[in-house]
Amino acid sequence: MSLIPEKPIVISPTLAATIGLEETVLLQLLQECRSHGSAQQSQGYQWVTLTGEKLLSLAPFWREDDIRRLSMGLHEKGLLLIGGAPFSAQQDFRFAFNEAVAAASAPVARQSVTRPSATRQSATRQSSPGQPPVQAANSAPYSAKTIGSSWQPSQDALRQLSQLGVTQVFAEQQVPQFVAYWRDRNVPRHSWESKFIKEVWRQWQQAEATSQRRRLEVALSSEWRPSTDALQILVRQGGINANFVEDAIPEFILYWRDRGDLSSTWDSKFIQHIRRQWQFYTGMMEQDAMPRTISAQWQPKESVYDVLQMANISRQFAEQLLPEFILYWQENGTPQCSWSTKFLQYVKRQWARHIQPPTDTAHGKQQGSNPKGRIRDRSIIDALSDRSWAS
Repeated sequence: MSLIPEKPIVISPTLAATIGLEETVLLQLLQECRSHGSAQQSQGYQWVTLTGEKLLSLAPFWREDDIRRLSMGLHEKGLLLIGGAPFSAQQDFRFAFNEAVAAASAPVARQSVTRPSATRQSATRQSSPGQPPVQAANSAPYSAKTIGSSWQPSQDALRQLSQLGVTQVFAEQQVPQFVAYWRDRNVPRHSWESKFIKEVWRQWQQAEATSQRRRLEVALSSEWRPSTDALQILVRQGGINANFVEDAIPEFILYWRDRGDLSSTWDSKFIQHIRRQWQFYTGMMEQDAMPRTISAQWQPKESVYDVLQMANISRQFAEQLLPEFILYWQENGTPQCSWSTKFLQYVKRQWARHIQPPTDTAHGKQQGSNPKGRIRDRSIIDALSDRSWAS
């Protein structure tokens, strides 16, 4: 039983070492298609038209984007002419080898696909002054050139970009930057138009993606809530206390509403915000291990104010709450592992009441009628049932 059930693809090792193995394989496949198909002469070249599906069936080891990449690479090297849009499985692919018709009929020229030295000799003998030279792999030194200061894309290049969905206005706007960039680099190329098409197509895709993203951007509303996925990432996967996350929502909303920013990724911003604050919080917890009562001279750590600043809560607001916080817990007498974290929790809760006082549904009035939200104005039951982040 034969290990090669079909006709093999024969390539030139020299050409493969010069322009690349994959490019050489595709070049040989296209040569086979031209030899066994019907070519049409146009503008001094023999053009062959294949369906995209046909070419994919001849090269089952490649995907659509692989053939597009390789054919554009051959085009940039000056070996292949493409008549129309880049390769697509849903469209016909029209191509021609970059050699004159007279040279294509000679036996030496037929070896140009696989023997670059023979191609160069054939081009030297048979190309007329009015025809473009045969551009084989080893002919780059005399055929490549730098871009001129007055370079402009041809109508054919603009038409190809239009087939890709790029507007002519957008393409023409990219010309000055394209010319300036490549003049600064002073790099010679065989085909500046193919390079221009590829670059404009890339920039067009980026512009479209940016435009689509901006259409999805919205302002943060006062009723905003993080999604279930975001909460799961923080609480279940991140191990962050659920109360900690809930208490951070009002300050997060206030900060971004004051800034007036638009975004399509509020969940991502919220996750980053909570992770930063949780890192500070757990750092303070690790430093305080022994429960103890609060003293009259107690002061919160500087890291507390750092966390509050991240939440856009002023230091002055926190310092105003400090005397009553100390007085309440001195009278209460309950020891805590971390008074800094207890104070941080208290300040953040008071700040949430300060910016958005909740309504007491039972009595029809606001619980925050006292603007300061004093601890001593709460019942002892409320104080003892206060959610605490400290263990």
